[in-house]
Amino acid sequence: MTEEAANGDSAETQDGGRMTIAIPSDIVSLDPHGSNDDPSEQIRDTIYEPLVTHDEDLSIIPALAEEYEQVDETTWTFKLREGVTFHDGSEFNADVVKANIERIQDPARTSARASLLDMVSEVNIIDDYNIELVTEYPYAPLLNNLSHGAGK
Repeated sequence: MTEEAANGDSAETQDGGRMTIAIPSDIVSLDPHGSNDDPSEQIRDTIYEPLVTHDEDLSIIPALAEEYEQVDETTWTFKLREGVTFHDGSEFNADVVKANIERIQDPARTSARASLLDMVSEVNIIDDYNIELVTEYPYAPLLNNLSHGAGK
């Protein structure tokens, strides 16, 4: 092994190939609202993105939302990234965010993660790339909940 290879430095890189990941048990579901187990969450974190996430200092930073603002004690606005598409080519927009939040809140779905967003009482589409979330009561951890795997 060369010194460069031992240090992870290499002038050559390769695209493609296969990567094997070992996890402690089988995943339960790739559905972000379908299970609450760590192995599934670890895999989903490589597939899905939230509106907001955490940086290395655990501060909340934008992800699929370019900007966010707390308007008052119960109202938040989010400016969504434009030009984001899903694997099938469909567009990410405010309709998708609203449908996703309503999906996890749907009592018929009985999601184990519904409690993370059950304080959200309204999801209002302002336009294609701006959305407003209104909570039933002041809820300071909303951004943390949206950064959780269930918020994807």
